[in-house]
Amino acid sequence: MVDLQLFTPLIRYSEPEEGEPQTIHPNKEQLSRRHAIIPDQPSENQETSSQGCCSSDNVIIVPHVQISPNESHLFNRAISSGGGLLADLQRATIASQAFYAEASEPQKNRSPWILKRLYEWSGRAKRREIIKHVQAALETSKDHEIEDDELEKLLPVSYEEMFLGDETSTLPPAKQKYLQAVWELFHTELVFLYRQLFVLRDVYKEPLKRCQVEGCLLLVEPDLLFGNLDQLCRISRTFCQSFLSLLSTVDKEVWDCTQLVVDLFEKFSKGPSTISAYQAYCINYKATMEYLGSIRQKEERFTEFERICLADERCFRLQLEDLLIAPLQRITRLPILLREIHKRSEDEESKGKVEKVIDTMTESLRSIDDSVQWLHNFERLQQLQTQVVWPNISELEPKSYIPDFLRVALSRQFCENLLAHPRRKLIHEGPLELVENGRTVDMYAFLFNDMFVLTKTKKCASKLKVKGVPLGKSEHYIVQRQPVPLDSCVFCDADSNDQATPMSLKFAFVIIHLTRYYQVVGIYTLQAADKADKELWIEKFQESIENYESIQLKDMLKCTPLFSSLSLRRCSSSRLMSKSEPNSPQLPKEDGKEKKEKEEKKECCSSSTCNQNQ
Repeated sequence: MVDLQLFTPLIRYSEPEEGEPQTIHPNKEQLSRRHAIIPDQPSENQETSSQGCCSSDNVIIVPHVQISPNESHLFNRAISSGGGLLADLQRATIASQAFYAEASEPQKNRSPWILKRLYEWSGRAKRREIIKHVQAALETSKDHEIEDDELEKLLPVSYEEMFLGDETSTLPPAKQKYLQAVWELFHTELVFLYRQLFVLRDVYKEPLKRCQVEGCLLLVEPDLLFGNLDQLCRISRTFCQSFLSLLSTVDKEVWDCTQLVVDLFEKFSKGPSTISAYQAYCINYKATMEYLGSIRQKEERFTEFERICLADERCFRLQLEDLLIAPLQRITRLPILLREIHKRSEDEESKGKVEKVIDTMTESLRSIDDSVQWLHNFERLQQLQTQVVWPNISELEPKSYIPDFLRVALSRQFCENLLAHPRRKLIHEGPLELVENGRTVDMYAFLFNDMFVLTKTKKCASKLKVKGVPLGKSEHYIVQRQPVPLDSCVFCDADSNDQATPMSLKFAFVIIHLTRYYQVVGIYTLQAADKADKELWIEKFQESIENYESIQLKDMLKCTPLFSSLSLRRCSSSRLMSKSEPNSPQLPKEDGKEKKEKEEKKECCSSSTCNQNQ
């Protein structure tokens, strides 16, 4: 029998010295069928060999095979287990037959497999870590405040239980529908608070912050992803609490809730941060969705985080996108609920009060919509400012002579930063065909609220990359003609399908560029793709020119004494009318014809004075 000795980690196998007989080693089949024999007491040779060892590396020796520390976990597991040492060693020996291969086998053949397994093991470990942290955070986020618990109890309450109790049959059906409309206003806000805002806060935002405290998902910015969510939660909670406090002041015999609605929305709309909070959330919504898409591409563990949060029972299978759009849907639904209350109101005075509330909310929504549109327009202007190329004067006028001391200064245009202005607005853009020298040239046109620009598109290779992959080709717009101000141009329809001309113009229109001295310096004949496209361009041009002229007229009148005198007359007349006593004699009312004649005289006077100033 051949003795197989297993040494301690600090013992190395020593080769036989010269003069000693060499040991005949068994083959692999014999080793796999026999158990290793471990002596009860170490022999003298082992003691001497252990004394001569000077290395501190953790190496396990099997006869004629040296195992590296990275590959020793199988044998360490067998040694550390108690009870079946010999059987475990034999199973470990059989399972690691590659260890008994030829010594000439290269080590690098096993490295790709090992690295792949290590990568998989590390990914699984990270997933398990995220699951543990998220589940712990979801458990701790179920604690609510006492006020929130009191409001949550009202979720299953119907309008009969809230308003009437057992007196439902005593009220007429019209009054019941009115109370149901008022209850719908409160109940939808309560559902919005608990089923959407609190779910975003307690299921997504707070667990994400707790995971970041533990060192996970550090690349995600909660403020960019959720915006002013906490502020919206406070506003919605205050709305529900104010409704309940105002409900106690309503007369239970008449159940007229008009004053309740008026007072409630006075607090809601006139608050210093209520409408502005929704306005800020709506403005940032587009950037939030873009950031969410980029995080899902960059951070793989964030998708695992979303999957765990989606499995929570409070989500009701609503995804993160469905919850993020909820504040936009809520603020746009408020006028609809108010119109339902206005429809069910019986008294004309009550309808008038509710209608004023509807007008106030509609104006607030219009301001929010204007802010969102302004932001999107300004983002587009900033993008165009980097894409529009303005050729220098030497390219536009190659025959002109430029002195040497001006070549550096005139190598670039001064209008490169012209487009991105807060007061500039992009009205319309699209492809057009410019007719010149009997042929058509493809152009791309931009119509702003103060000028018209013709460019040519040029595709360039983009330097931006996402995950090492280039984004492709980006477009640049090279300005081909001088920008045409809208106050110095004439717009004409030039469709000549029925005329015998050398070149037929289909869906065409002409823009004539004039100077301030009415000198024609340019004419552009443009063709649209079809009739609908041409009509759209004409409509946008007319609207832009009218708006620009009205703005210029207002600015010009403000600088003239006529505007100040007219404003003073209006103020003095209004003061005189307000100070007039009720017993004083009133002036006779003018007929409609006399009013029209006086207004026409005023317009003629104002136009004559404007011409004189020019």
